[in-house]
Amino acid sequence: MEDRIINILNSRSNSSSTPSALPAPSSAQPAPTQSATEAAKYLIGGALNPSYYSTAGAFNGSGIALASQSFTTDLKTSTQGSIVMYFQHHSGEIRWQQLSSDGWVGGSASEVVATNAKNSTALSAVAYTTNGTSTWHIFYIDQTNRIKQRSNSNTTNVWIDGPINQANLTADDAGMVGMQACWYGSDYGDSDYTHTPLPNSAAESDYSEDVGMHMWYAKSNTSFDQWGWRDGDPEWQYQATWDNYNGHAGVGCYSWGPGTTTYVMFVNLANTVEFWWRDTNTNVTGNTTHPINVWTNATQIAIHNVHPASSLGYTNYFYAQAAEDNMIHGYNISWAAENTTILAGEGNQFTVMGEPGLPGTHLSVSAVPSYSGGNELLVFYQTNGSDISEFTRDFYGGQWASVDIWIPET
Repeated sequence: MEDRIINILNSRSNSSSTPSALPAPSSAQPAPTQSATEAAKYLIGGALNPSYYSTAGAFNGSGIALASQSFTTDLKTSTQGSIVMYFQHHSGEIRWQQLSSDGWVGGSASEVVATNAKNSTALSAVAYTTNGTSTWHIFYIDQTNRIKQRSNSNTTNVWIDGPINQANLTADDAGMVGMQACWYGSDYGDSDYTHTPLPNSAAESDYSEDVGMHMWYAKSNTSFDQWGWRDGDPEWQYQATWDNYNGHAGVGCYSWGPGTTTYVMFVNLANTVEFWWRDTNTNVTGNTTHPINVWTNATQIAIHNVHPASSLGYTNYFYAQAAEDNMIHGYNISWAAENTTILAGEGNQFTVMGEPGLPGTHLSVSAVPSYSGGNELLVFYQTNGSDISEFTRDFYGGQWASVDIWIPET
């Protein structure tokens, strides 16, 4: 990411979001009826009370997804598109904004990805480049609880339906539903991708030659289905079912680093984040502590007492929302299969120092490099229901800066 982006972020003063009264609903979709199995702690915004629907800014309970493409050629020519944020507008539409030299732009009725999204849908973005073509995929849940995919590329610049739509995947019929898509393979595609430091990596690191995407979505209050898509395939394929996990909470993943090990993180029914790993290297022989091609719980690590509807996010640091104060906390993870732990020492656990998030807020995180070799952490979540608040900090420490992103009224 260019220095100009970092300069924009650094030029913002620390600002606190002032909670505002949330007005009457504007969405045409009614608030869901709360069932006996869905307590208020699993609801957000207008699902709690129709008076909490927002009539300006973002949807109260908006999903948030980030797509960042830092490709060397574009950085050198200053033509690279900045980080893109996808969110749910108060109208219910899924829209996007882009960070430019003049700050955040877009988010109007001209920047619409989808118009049929479920209230407070989770959003997930996957962006990568293969064979010189940059591609973006946005995943969401529609008003019939189907998993939907919208895709775009720099060769067409047109949003089209993606292949997961043909699978007719039906998510849990609940106010808050976990869903996450994740790229797997080498550095989001081509080798000229310029990213922030990856754990356990070096210039000569080997990466899996198999690339594609995984999808996890809650099919019930207590289970997730996993599907997969290999780059070039026409269809998504069912892969697994994960039982006894909180379907209202988010899913985290890490599968684009060096080596052949993929990680996925769920919130269990006791509101503890569990870390699971799978080594796909069939050229080696596994054993009882390190099996091959088997999902295995990393029992040396767990994060307790997260919010029952906490989103989970990973880019360089792992993030979750605490139940006790609704603050977003970051963790530096070792990513070492069965030996995965939270790294010890100062700075390896921290709190995003801003306003507490809405209980169960969606969040999205990223980290962006600059020409000078520095890096910035970016954390996005909601603090008052009509906002998308952005929090930034130097990669290695320092003060957090914050700003509420301006979102068009229409």
